[in-house]
Amino acid sequence: MWAFQVQLNDAELCTAGIGDDGVLTVILSYVTGRGKNDLGIDVGGLLSPTQEHVRWRNLRLKVGDEVKVRVIEAAVVDKPRKRWRRDPGKELKATKSYVRRKAKELGWGITVRRSKSS
Repeated sequence: MWAFQVQLNDAELCTAGIGDDGVLTVILSYVTGRGKNDLGIDVGGLLSPTQEHVRWRNLRLKVGDEVKVRVIEAAVVDKPRKRWRRDPGKELKATKSYVRRKAKELGWGITVRRSKSS
């Protein structure tokens, strides 16, 4: 399988791979403003057949860090440190909370219709 071999400052972080069906990512991010100054790396992905998210590493970086990503062919990869599946109930609750918060910001009212019971 194709895999990402990730190094930070010449030290091996992980060898990440997802097999034949999924998404594999290495994301470098810098977020600044409003009191934030976050620099980080996230190595993760999605196993499509099971809809399971996986993460090998999620670290903060500092100025001067050197990140190397090599695309390799590998028979064996490191086990992800974290695995999780979507939780539709939790997502619905979060969506409702977001909509209520935005409606309040906009001065809108929300009307909830109850379904008729038989």
